[in-house]
Amino acid sequence: MSLTRLQTATDILKTHTRAHEARVCQTHQRGVGFGDAGGSQPLSLGAAAVDRHLEGGLVCGGLHEVRCALARDIGVGAGFACGLARRAADARQDGRRRIVWVNDPAARSDGGELFPVGLAQYGVDPSWLTLVEPRDLQGAMWAADEAAGCADLAAMVFHIRGNPARFDITATRRLMLRARASGVLALTLRQSGEEEAGAAVTRWQVQPHPSGTDDLDHRGVGAMRLSLTLERNRAGRTGQWLLAWNAKTRAFEHAASSPAAPAAHSLHRLHPSANRRDPSDDMGQVLDHRQDFGHAS
Repeated sequence: MSLTRLQTATDILKTHTRAHEARVCQTHQRGVGFGDAGGSQPLSLGAAAVDRHLEGGLVCGGLHEVRCALARDIGVGAGFACGLARRAADARQDGRRRIVWVNDPAARSDGGELFPVGLAQYGVDPSWLTLVEPRDLQGAMWAADEAAGCADLAAMVFHIRGNPARFDITATRRLMLRARASGVLALTLRQSGEEEAGAAVTRWQVQPHPSGTDDLDHRGVGAMRLSLTLERNRAGRTGQWLLAWNAKTRAFEHAASSPAAPAAHSLHRLHPSANRRDPSDDMGQVLDHRQDFGHAS
């Protein structure tokens, strides 16, 4: 991504931020307050036990990390991030659903690209997305900082590979402070990453879990399932759950631990590239190799 195009993407984010600040100023002049990020309502995941564990849900206006230990599991991590972004968009009272997705170039070779059809399963319209793909990690970190500080967004996702030394606790603290000031849900999607100290309010490890059959068509694949581990929680307890994404209610819900195995031909229909993906990763279609749409590159 050229410096000129990256600057253009940043200028767009700054324009949205200035427009939002102008609306806030006008609202305060009329005597009606928007409230700050610290007073925003928690973002419910939909699964009752998880929400109770989080005392209502995730903190909007904060940084949260989604970690996949293996590169092959990045599909399930991306799906979890998409579900949270959709929930954050629904929670905005002003109806704004913009999402910025920033890709570390090192993550693209293993993780692939976002796939519009997969996004639609999580209720994310590709037109809501601004996809930023800088040419190096430094540019990606800069773009993520700018997006996290843009109050006109519902969510920002920073997809990064591994544990690069440059993206240290100082960098995550800066990202967290920008998100706190703007009220944006900021997510770090760490591919092939190890546990690491950082400023994130929560850190989640996500792993795929086999789906059952579809409720209406037993030859088809049912709702995706994921094993979710809350590894770090600044508010208190950690925990582990098995969840499923409900495409109708746009929410996560608790799932049975032993679903019936879907038919092999159904798996192939869901995953056109099943010969190079783990069939148990039923969120893999959120990411697809070299699918282009709405790139800011």
